[in-house]
Amino acid sequence: MPQILAYIILYALVFMMGACIGSFYNVITLRLPVKESFTKGRSHCPKCGHTLSPLDLVPFFSYIFLRGKCRYCKEHISIRYPLMELVGGLSAVFCFIICGYTLNALLAFYVVSILITLSVIDFETKIIPNGFHIALLVAVVVSIFLEPEITWQSRLIGFFAISVPMLILGVTVGGFGGGDIKLMAVAGALLGWQGVLCAFIVGIFAALFYCIYVLAKKNGGRKTEIAFGPYLSIGIIVSYFFAERIISLYLGMFMY
Repeated sequence: MPQILAYIILYALVFMMGACIGSFYNVITLRLPVKESFTKGRSHCPKCGHTLSPLDLVPFFSYIFLRGKCRYCKEHISIRYPLMELVGGLSAVFCFIICGYTLNALLAFYVVSILITLSVIDFETKIIPNGFHIALLVAVVVSIFLEPEITWQSRLIGFFAISVPMLILGVTVGGFGGGDIKLMAVAGALLGWQGVLCAFIVGIFAALFYCIYVLAKKNGGRKTEIAFGPYLSIGIIVSYFFAERIISLYLGMFMY
């Protein structure tokens, strides 16, 4: 029982840490597209502009305590805020469950956080700012030391394996933006060539399912534009954690 209680407390702390980072997701996704600094200036109500106190900024719980309304103007607070905090908290717990209490878990959470944030911005604006690619390059450098099993040859091949075909397709027939191409180039350096191939396939299937959903709802036609960043990010996250299992399962199908 004491051991179970210790695990509950540990994961509760991890969740709150992730929720705090999830709160920062909101700051970035709301300020970056409008060219507003996300490192300066205190948080404020988007409706009345009142500066928020620390009690208004407790991740997830402030929203519940305030019943989804601003303490000062009583306007409704978007559900986006607690959802992003919840996603941040659950992502942190997931990373630590998969990777254990290691530096690899912190790296994984860093990567997942970047991909979640850029996905929201790309979904809303269809643009992936270059800052996200640079942030992922930092993860690549760290992963060279934490994940030496991915050789530099595999990382180098991975950098070009998907990004170059995407570039050719983007120039000739369209469909992929520069942000998507750079995202998969950095992902290749992070995951290696096998990992990025797995990520791309998963991402394409995720995008395909979304397109089928849109067409089924008759909300768009064949020329409807979609942002690929969120679906490529899904593929990268899946591959980051499960590429070896997926590849082994796939190859196992041909052994029997």
